[in-house]
Amino acid sequence: MRGRELTMIGVLVLESVACAGSEGAGSTPSSADGGSGSVASTGVSSAISSGAATGTSGAGSIPGKVALSGDGSSGASGAGSSGGSTGASTGTTSGGSGGTSGGASGAASTAGAGGVSSGAPSGASAGQAEEGGACADPCPAPGAGITFGCEKRFLYGVNYAWKNWVADFGGVVAWGQAGVSGNQVAIKADLQDMSSHGVDVVRWWMLQQLAGEAVQFDATGTPTGTGGSLIADIQAALAIASQVGVHYNFTLFSFDDFVPSGNSSGATLHGMNPIVTDDTKRAALMKVVATVAQAVESSPNKDRVVSWDVVNEPEWAINGTDPYGDPAFAANAGYQAVTFAQMETFVGDTVKTLHANSSAGVTVGGAAIKWAQAWSHVGLDYYTFHMYDWVNQYYPYDKSLATYGVTGPTVLGEFPLAGLAAVNGQAAVPLSTMLTTLMSIGYAGAMPWAVNDTCCGSWANVKADVKAFADANACVTHF
Repeated sequence: MRGRELTMIGVLVLESVACAGSEGAGSTPSSADGGSGSVASTGVSSAISSGAATGTSGAGSIPGKVALSGDGSSGASGAGSSGGSTGASTGTTSGGSGGTSGGASGAASTAGAGGVSSGAPSGASAGQAEEGGACADPCPAPGAGITFGCEKRFLYGVNYAWKNWVADFGGVVAWGQAGVSGNQVAIKADLQDMSSHGVDVVRWWMLQQLAGEAVQFDATGTPTGTGGSLIADIQAALAIASQVGVHYNFTLFSFDDFVPSGNSSGATLHGMNPIVTDDTKRAALMKVVATVAQAVESSPNKDRVVSWDVVNEPEWAINGTDPYGDPAFAANAGYQAVTFAQMETFVGDTVKTLHANSSAGVTVGGAAIKWAQAWSHVGLDYYTFHMYDWVNQYYPYDKSLATYGVTGPTVLGEFPLAGLAAVNGQAAVPLSTMLTTLMSIGYAGAMPWAVNDTCCGSWANVKADVKAFADANACVTHF
């Protein structure tokens, strides 16, 4: 999220009445989710249209990994290719407990490796079930939930979303800001505070702008690998999570990555448009994604990552329409937009790369359920949508997912900590009411915005309410 100033019917409407754009903590300018910074955000957009993943499989399964259904049951996926780059599965069966994978799904490959389904998400974090044995879940979430390992839970937490904008993973030398590994005391204190107030899953952004040292580039603007403290920061974040008892939903990219290349307060900024639209550069970026996923997968604390969010609100960096019947997209002013087909190709490549190199599930942080079908053909494990006052006016948060044509496990991944405001004749909805309603109408999780952004409510003011909901639903809100 982050300020999000959106153009709707030719009128600038704030995505959340209170969210007028804000800067991340620290001394450097920020522009996430339309916040004030080097680029103002004033529009709307979303989409991607190309290709369903190569190598399809049944019912949202991941080739070569255990396929878990939305109700926590599991079955065996078809044999994957042990060293190839497609790893297509021959199908899945649902309903049996346990079940082992049919082989590695081309994990040696990066971009394009591993086939994934393009159907409704399974709600699973595949590859985590016990091999050859039954999964015992003492308190599966009633109704909808997200399955991680052998546990089906209401994915409950909060957006961090960063300690220092851009710098948390990799650092930004030009800004004098260190990543997690160099800022562990302060970050651990934040995460401990979240954990003590009932938070289980923390949504944390990683590469929301390519302005730091995390991703290295050659003279042509092609990614060449990881750098700075990125890998050390990942390991530090995982270790802290294990110590304080939280899990992560790591968000790799954001629409903020689509600002033009240039200088950002002394740091070299690499815009994503030239990368996403170029096959060679995009494939090079997938190698970086693979390295990030492998850094988690090789960690003794890899179980701290529940899922990956490919990109935060890609809709704001797209122009045009998708082929799935959604309303048109209109990119935010000041961003280098791409077509839906180009964004869908990028998202699909990233999903495949993550599935080939990580056992955690994958989602996309969709800006609004207005674009309910946009990411239905990229092989996600579950859907994520965001909800703010401007959305609630036209797509009420308390309507069933079926009303909007959504047919898979779905998490509300952003909504105001303060709850929804009284806008356009609608009554205000406090956070506690939103949480209870979301669980009751079939959402699989809820994560309000945000601990370190006061645009949409103060964490200090509502963390007692966050804890109260967790306490009332203790077993089903914690993996």
